[in-house]
Amino acid sequence: MKRGIFEGAFPPALEPGRCAQQAQGAGFQGIELSLRSLDPLLSEARNELTEGILSIERGIGLAEPRPGGLYLSSSDAEVSALRRRIADAGLEVTSVSTMLLFHYPLSSPIPAVRRQAVLILRRMLEAAALLGADAILVPPAMVTPDVSYREAWQRSEEALAEMVPSAAELGVAMAIENVWNRFLLSPLEFCDYIDRLASPYVGAYFDVANVLRFGYPDQWIEVLGPRLKRVHFKDYRLDVDDLRGFTHLLHGDVPWPRVMRALRRIGYDGWVVAEVTPYRYCSEQAVADSAAALQAIFALG
Repeated sequence: MKRGIFEGAFPPALEPGRCAQQAQGAGFQGIELSLRSLDPLLSEARNELTEGILSIERGIGLAEPRPGGLYLSSSDAEVSALRRRIADAGLEVTSVSTMLLFHYPLSSPIPAVRRQAVLILRRMLEAAALLGADAILVPPAMVTPDVSYREAWQRSEEALAEMVPSAAELGVAMAIENVWNRFLLSPLEFCDYIDRLASPYVGAYFDVANVLRFGYPDQWIEVLGPRLKRVHFKDYRLDVDDLRGFTHLLHGDVPWPRVMRALRRIGYDGWVVAEVTPYRYCSEQAVADSAAALQAIFALG
């Protein structure tokens, strides 16, 4: 398994090349970049969930523009230059993620929002290919008071199916992540959703901590099996049991020995990405501590 770290682990003022240098110095092999937008949200995208999503972005260090970062408006030349800066630091780009698909979900009932979602998805695929990454992280849908489970499934499945040819052409997989979106709430259902799209360019981006509130990560790993494209590692405190419960590796209740045994049983040897946030002070220490925690976790089970 290869060790990566999420861009949000670094202070927002640090440009990606410097982030990569810090990550490489701590022992990481790759970095996951986040696609953002410098444009204000479309008025159609604002709803009762907007402030909550913005609050999460602030909490994980994605609310402020990162100098030299990856943006929806970045040209191909700028994206290629970003890849060179990261490669010069000795790192690969593991994958591309985004918070934009929470503001513009593929399952939205509003056509303008869905059109923007498809535009974002297409640019994520293109950017990943330019960056040398073979996967993007996709939050597939949002079940809300105005979007039923069935509607979320149908609309998101239709949008992803439309993008499969582009993903195949670019050689980049759309890795569906289990996020707190009231959707795909069991591993069997998660498998069915992926399998219905019937493409090697659709798989799972499994987050071990996101599932802890209502399941057991090792069981999900075993069921998802060969569908796994990427894995996110962070921790979660069940005694807090809300968004404030997400925490640094080894500070929570994720059953790490069981997780590692499950990953070995299915033969997973891809990227494991630490999705952590900076410390309030001494931000470089958070990166070093995450690398040390990953090394300790990998030795378990």
